[in-house]
Amino acid sequence: MELWHLTGLAYVSFMLALGILTLRRASSAGDDRACLLGLGLLGIGLGDGSHVVGHILADLYGGLPGQPTWADAFEAMATAVSITLATTFFLVIWLYSRPLGEELGPLGWALLGITALAAVASFINWAYLQAYLGLYMKRLRTEGALGQHPEVLASMVVAVLAMVAVGYAGGLAYLGRVRREERSGLSLWGGLLLLAAVTFVLIHPFVAGLSAALRAITALKMLCLAASAGLICLSAVGRPAGG
Repeated sequence: MELWHLTGLAYVSFMLALGILTLRRASSAGDDRACLLGLGLLGIGLGDGSHVVGHILADLYGGLPGQPTWADAFEAMATAVSITLATTFFLVIWLYSRPLGEELGPLGWALLGITALAAVASFINWAYLQAYLGLYMKRLRTEGALGQHPEVLASMVVAVLAMVAVGYAGGLAYLGRVRREERSGLSLWGGLLLLAAVTFVLIHPFVAGLSAALRAITALKMLCLAASAGLICLSAVGRPAGG
């Protein structure tokens, strides 16, 4: 197992542990909003965990770009799960950041629809087109056949842009909550780091063919996301119930 894999597992372990601790603390305090935050953390931890395991299996047993194996299919499926749960986590941040008593409103319904769009597009791409039909991006690039299957790139772009849109909405909403409550310090940095993590998510597809750049962007994304989640949860569980 490479150091890169261990880094991913450490990140996932941190997110899962943070989710469990937040849930326990919020439950004991009767804070429903913080409980929602803990569930979101568990979701993204499980999703990214499946993604990391998928990468490890693909590196060990995968056959791409030549002959795909079950490990490549698992990695593709895990990617769809990861994108879906990450987008859901960003939606949770937005829900957590709303003023108490505020109705969902048009923006809320729009974000719910965009989250669903991200899930559908990701499963169409990675689960159906790649894992089921075998139209893997690596394979298509190697064979020079990517242009013959525009649906692969199109569904990938839709999934990523939808996830990024919900991510920015969540980050900006959290910063809005920080401003409303006149909080700064850890809370402010939590929101800024979340926006930075979403930006790295946006950059990620553009460096997919560059191994060193891809790993650097992925590492920065994990670092920002973990730090942001830690700071947001530290602020959340230290507030009175319902706040």
